[in-house]
Amino acid sequence: MNLAKSREIYKHKTNTESSNRQIIKLVVAGGGTGGHVFPGMAVVEAMESYGPIDVMWIGTGRPVEKNALLEHKWDYKILNTGPLRGSGISGTVRSLAGLPFSTIRACSWLKSFRPHVVLGVGGYVSGPTLLAARILRIPAALHEQNLIPGLTNRLASKFVKTVFVSFKETTKYFPRNRVIFTGNPVRKDIFQSQNHKIAQSHNILVLGGSQGATCMNRLASSAIEVLWQSGFHLGIIHQTGRLDMSYVEKFYADANIPAKVVQFISDIGESYSWADLVICRAGAGTLAELAITGKPSILIPYPWATDGHQDANARKLAEAGASKYFLEGEVGAIKLAGEIQSLLEDPQKLNNMGENARKLGRPKAAADMASTLMKMAGHTFSCSQKETNSLKCSKVRSHV
Repeated sequence: MNLAKSREIYKHKTNTESSNRQIIKLVVAGGGTGGHVFPGMAVVEAMESYGPIDVMWIGTGRPVEKNALLEHKWDYKILNTGPLRGSGISGTVRSLAGLPFSTIRACSWLKSFRPHVVLGVGGYVSGPTLLAARILRIPAALHEQNLIPGLTNRLASKFVKTVFVSFKETTKYFPRNRVIFTGNPVRKDIFQSQNHKIAQSHNILVLGGSQGATCMNRLASSAIEVLWQSGFHLGIIHQTGRLDMSYVEKFYADANIPAKVVQFISDIGESYSWADLVICRAGAGTLAELAITGKPSILIPYPWATDGHQDANARKLAEAGASKYFLEGEVGAIKLAGEIQSLLEDPQKLNNMGENARKLGRPKAAADMASTLMKMAGHTFSCSQKETNSLKCSKVRSHV
């Protein structure tokens, strides 16, 4: 069977199924880190407001991704592919050599699943999947979370009809007629968390990353020890990631500091609500959550992020007066301890930083992306928005 005929059969089956069942079939491609997974999950939540939805997730198989998707009964596929940059010449050659095989496998999955639309949310698996969608003429979009886009998304943008971006400044990197500034989607549980005015509670939330950030975990815990030894006590929740939990847990125990140490926080909204100050990396997903919840922060960007995108993300919040921002190599435990104490002793400053963060929030990001994806899927709707974080829509009608 030739490719043209395969495309026509694919389109006929998709349209017939849509007309009969009125179930939207979505493929989300991407993952590896929480920063890629959680925005995709937020978009799926928003699309579910329109009616029945069937989801296939094509990911990397990494633990943080598996754990996040575990509670959902989605069709989960693992695509083995590698980065085009950051792994040396031999790694790049291997990734390029494996690209045709990854694309063929993605084509096979898409032809079997017959989605109405495909969304790439970043990570190495997005590229082959979006290329497969282009080959099969399936409407596709991608989302760039960071201010400076990575190589995969720059290349993948050539295969899609729509590019969603989290920062207005990012629009210049993509074709003007295809880019939409939506912001970064945030999960419902974070919207539902109740914020509180900063008081003299001195609660600090340390987010060491979904996979771990050893240098930052040790820096933050050492700074907290300096504060504790000086008599400045504070409430502590420290998310360490998988690799550093035993070390950080022992560190606090040896220092007689009553910290709550966890590998991963599933109900992150509740932790944001509790915290007066957040210390974290500068991944785009975390920054979107800080903006939505209106939380002041101290940002320490991951220094080896591709194209320095975390550094650019952090500068954006710092320039808006929403955070303090330090490069990992320029801040030690004593300096960080001083910054933490200075902020926690000034509730008005913390509240001002929180309000500045909130001004950067895009609470309708997931809803806006969902609306566009539904239109791309070939359907029209009659909708009325009753809440900023959800869509209340009428029954799906087929447009084909």
